Amino acid sequence: MVTVEARFERAPDAQEGAKARSEMTITGLPDAMIRESRGRLLAALAAHQMPVPAGRLMLHLLPASLKKSGELLDLAMTLAAAAAVGFVPPDALDSVLFLGEVGLDGRLRAVPGGLAAADAGRAEGLTTLVAPPETAREAAALPRVRAFACADLREVLGLLSGAAATPLAPPDIRPAHDPLESGRPLLLDEVRGQGLGKRAAQVAAAGGHGLLFTGPPGAGKSLLARALADLLPPPNLEERVEVTRVLSAAGRWPGGLAERRSFRAPHHTTSFGGLVGGGSPPAPGEITLAHLGVLFLDELPEFRREVLEGLRQPLEEGRILISRAGRQAHMPADFQLVCAMNPCPCGYQGHPRRPCRCAPSAVARYRQRISGPLLDRIDLRLELTPPGLEELLEEPHPNPQSTPGPAPEAHRYRAVRNARDAMLDRQGKVNARLETRELDRYVPLTGERRELLLQAAERRSLSARALQSLRRVARTLADLDGSESVARKHLAEALTLRLEL
Repeated sequence: MVTVEARFERAPDAQEGAKARSEMTITGLPDAMIRESRGRLLAALAAHQMPVPAGRLMLHLLPASLKKSGELLDLAMTLAAAAAVGFVPPDALDSVLFLGEVGLDGRLRAVPGGLAAADAGRAEGLTTLVAPPETAREAAALPRVRAFACADLREVLGLLSGAAATPLAPPDIRPAHDPLESGRPLLLDEVRGQGLGKRAAQVAAAGGHGLLFTGPPGAGKSLLARALADLLPPPNLEERVEVTRVLSAAGRWPGGLAERRSFRAPHHTTSFGGLVGGGSPPAPGEITLAHLGVLFLDELPEFRREVLEGLRQPLEEGRILISRAGRQAHMPADFQLVCAMNPCPCGYQGHPRRPCRCAPSAVARYRQRISGPLLDRIDLRLELTPPGLEELLEEPHPNPQSTPGPAPEAHRYRAVRNARDAMLDRQGKVNARLETRELDRYVPLTGERRELLLQAAERRSLSARALQSLRRVARTLADLDGSESVARKHLAEALTLRLEL
């Protein structure tokens, strides 16, 4: 949080007259936008009968070592200046968070990040916020925050002087989107065939595992990726607030608390900064916008290698630290990575009806665009083949709204919900985030399970990370079966869901 301190030094009598003027100085590492606001804020004060007398007005932004940027601080600086000159009681500004851009005429304009700023203020004990109507409506969506909407400085001054005012009523917090309760069919119902692909999507959704589909065009890779996002359990209230906070800070407030998890599918021409974040000041990238949701990368080898390598640390830590010219920004990035790729440059290697004309060397170069360390961080990797003509032409499943009973794929969704609840009750996190000491507790390797992993590691030359990945997936498979312990069959199925490219 940024605090504004203000002090005013009146010009000596000897300097009063035609040459006497008011001067504003802003310290505390302000950027160019804040520095150029000095004349605008003085004009806004004068427009509301609060002219700054001849003298020197100093505004200091705390903490001094943090670079400040943007128009977010306009209202706070204007009120601090008014208090220093004597137009506003300083005590009236205590324990209140002020947000908003101030125009020359004193009107307030909305700024992005209302809910994010209110959430940060709430953590510091500031539960009262004053802002333009649009920004205040964002903050009002946050529980336990009193948000007051003001259109201009006059309304703000009236509020501070004790005029009767009612905080914005918090919006009705509707339940998060649940596909079964809405009665609509799951996207998984639209997938023809691909039983193993559906199973992989179910396992990934339950345990939060990364997933890579490889196969020729028309195999259903993209549809399965979107169906996975549809299988994810709806976010709880805490997750909804966190998702909304990220969108609010990025200027993408959804109009209330987010009801769905984010699904981001950037194009393969996306730059490094566009994917992981960057710029000056640092702006969030796709991995942050996909926080607590799904990041889908289609045509994975077509992304530039350095762009993909930027995913390695966020996949491990669930956040990213961006450093730019003395600035640092920690951004959340706890996303679920889902990828799709063709098996070769032409795309038809392994296709049952169309031959592949790629040379082996071309196929090797194509697959080498994805580094081994990145692949090692993707728990589930599956090769798909196009469904047969009979599967494509079979009658679609009946509409669950017109027939009694659950939708054909509803049991997968319920199994995902039950498995996710079981792992959260047991360890407080999804299985994809289990650390080594937790794996030793929840997936002990003894007897035939140990022998199976040793044989697989020797045959496939598996790394230590790959072995831990198999244990995490096996734990999810056991949760989907409702089993308290991991059996040999769960490890064996985990091996079938991990193709070595």
